Amino acid sequence: MGATSESKIILYYDDVSPPVRSVMLAVAALDLQDRIEYKYVNLFAGEHLNSDFVKLNPLHTVPVLRHESEDLTITDSHAILLYLCESFASDSDDLAIVSPVARANVVNRLCFNNGFLFQRDAEVMRKIFRGDIAKITADITKPLAEAIDVVEQYLQSTKYVAADHLTVADFSLVATVSTLDLILPIDDVRWPRVKEWLEGMRALPYYEQANQIGLRKLRAKLCTKIAI
Repeated sequence: MGATSESKIILYYDDVSPPVRSVMLAVAALDLQDRIEYKYVNLFAGEHLNSDFVKLNPLHTVPVLRHESEDLTITDSHAILLYLCESFASDSDDLAIVSPVARANVVNRLCFNNGFLFQRDAEVMRKIFRGDIAKITADITKPLAEAIDVVEQYLQSTKYVAADHLTVADFSLVATVSTLDLILPIDDVRWPRVKEWLEGMRALPYYEQANQIGLRKLRAKLCTKIAI
């Protein structure tokens, strides 16, 4: 277990964002809610482009985590997930990363989400909200389905995406997969393992508050653009 300081931790967020929701899942799993000061950044109102926020994060994205006592600002959700579990998970917690091999497996899945799965989701979402997509077609869902195929393959060897127990990689991937499910429903014919894993994640006691509420907000926004 790493950092134990009770100093302020600030999370800049908008829970329509899958990366934000992945961090909120980790915060809940680690029981850190009372340690966090939440600062809402309304993406659809363009608040992430305000000059003060851009000074904090030149990439003008959320989430951003600021840990005052460490003079630390992290602007990538995957890095935030690793920082939280390595700093605040007890040695007996499933989220604790106990070996270099375990860390490599978790990081590998986080990199998959960052560089592949989430990028395919984000590309489609950007096109929808720009008005470039008026209807979800097979051409649009094909690359999304191919990405979910990879998750299905990962789950052939382990119960969760990086191990046989829950890790922060599951939070990262479930935030993205549950978002994809809005426009490409996860069925148990092509993706039986993903479907089972997703249902297991939905059963977590903190899933509703940390992920589902933001998903509903995103769905409402999507419904103003396309029929889903």
